[in-house]
Amino acid sequence: MAKPILIGISPNAMADDVRLAFRTLLSPWRWQSGPALLTLKQALADYFQATHVFLVNAGRSGLYLSLKALRLKPGDEVLLQAFTCVAVPNAIITAGGKPVFVDTVQNDFNLSVDDLERKISSKTKALIIQHTFGRPDDLTAIVKLCRRHKLTLIEDCAHALGAESQGKKVGSFGDMAVLSFGRDKVISSVFGGALITKNQLLAKAINKEFWRLKFPSLWFIKKQLLHPLIFNLVSPFYFSPHYRFSLGKFMVAVFRLFGLISLPVSRLDKLGKSDLPVQKLPNALASLALNQWRQLGSFNLHRKKLAREYYRGLKPFAVWRRRRPDF
Repeated sequence: MAKPILIGISPNAMADDVRLAFRTLLSPWRWQSGPALLTLKQALADYFQATHVFLVNAGRSGLYLSLKALRLKPGDEVLLQAFTCVAVPNAIITAGGKPVFVDTVQNDFNLSVDDLERKISSKTKALIIQHTFGRPDDLTAIVKLCRRHKLTLIEDCAHALGAESQGKKVGSFGDMAVLSFGRDKVISSVFGGALITKNQLLAKAINKEFWRLKFPSLWFIKKQLLHPLIFNLVSPFYFSPHYRFSLGKFMVAVFRLFGLISLPVSRLDKLGKSDLPVQKLPNALASLALNQWRQLGSFNLHRKKLAREYYRGLKPFAVWRRRRPDF
């Protein structure tokens, strides 16, 4: 029987993550500030050859800060692809911009460069590209368009940490790049993210917003540290012939009832009214992200293996595909 994917909890969690979360729970004086923040910040700066790294409590917070740095005025448009998470248009709206959706292409669900060119107007200030499922967008054409129209290019690398294009790391092509360390992303700190840039002027504008931010509450941090522990407890009870009625699902419902499991996307998020405040990444969650960061290569090799299995299994039904994916 196939193992279910527990996205609501922590599908990335391994035994070492569980042990680390437990040890960190016992050191509350290091939950908010501590050495893991500096180590993770330096690791990301080295990897992306970025001069400025801002660690935040979620990818959507990084998106918000990137857009605030542009000082959007009412009516200013930000282009994004139509196939995306609700957190992306929410960040645009919260930052004072107007989301304008661009059609996607069948082959990889990234945006259509042809439709992108049609949607650019005198009000367009920025473009967010997504690299859906870790497959890089058409960066040559997109970068050329952004330069021609003087658009700020923001790379949303939530799906694409570790991907490369033209011999460069995805995330190093745009003016800014946003990373997510959510529980269902490439690496996980349950909640977390980063905003990176090499642009000095943008970094200065981001700084003005960033240093006003606070750390999350101790209760919020504690709840995220409990995620890997709860996953470790609940996971064996999902393995039931009657999955819908398994004890594991009942246990998750109870943990949610008592507020011990946070959802990655809330009901308010789905209504366009995010209830997650923009805050700094706490040291406790930085330590979880750092632990998984050190395993990024093996994680992505495993994902490629799974992708090949899906491709082989679905190939007879994938009549829309015209070329083999490059994994």
